[in-house]
Amino acid sequence: MSMRTEDFLLTVKDLPWHSLGNGATFRLLRHNVDTGQYVIILRLEAGGMFKSHKHYGAAEFYMLEGEMTYGDGQKAKAGDYGWEAMYALHPDTRVEVDTELFFIGYGPVIFDTPSNETPMILDGGLLKSITEGAVQASFTA
Repeated sequence: MSMRTEDFLLTVKDLPWHSLGNGATFRLLRHNVDTGQYVIILRLEAGGMFKSHKHYGAAEFYMLEGEMTYGDGQKAKAGDYGWEAMYALHPDTRVEVDTELFFIGYGPVIFDTPSNETPMILDGGLLKSITEGAVQASFTA
């Protein structure tokens, strides 16, 4: 799970789930604190939502189960693959049914906050800190 340069295998079902707040949990498969890259299994409970955000690294995902609806109405369903370009801006992203996806982030994602608050930044370093219990975060509403 740490930043590695050698080959490795994980038994993913044995990895613990960690909270991102409001029914969103993840399993950290790999991360790189220098680049912000990360690989996770992301699980969202029905009715969940990711706040509006901008990608400062591209991302890709494969929907394992459920359905995710982007703010513009596009839907990603189980079996779908998605690519999110660097600097892509996404309005709130919602799930109406329990949803799970394999997600690769190639850099940080910045989430909207009220103008007087520090932006929330999701990257490999933060995810690792969450798994260590060093911080708590909520990127959902």
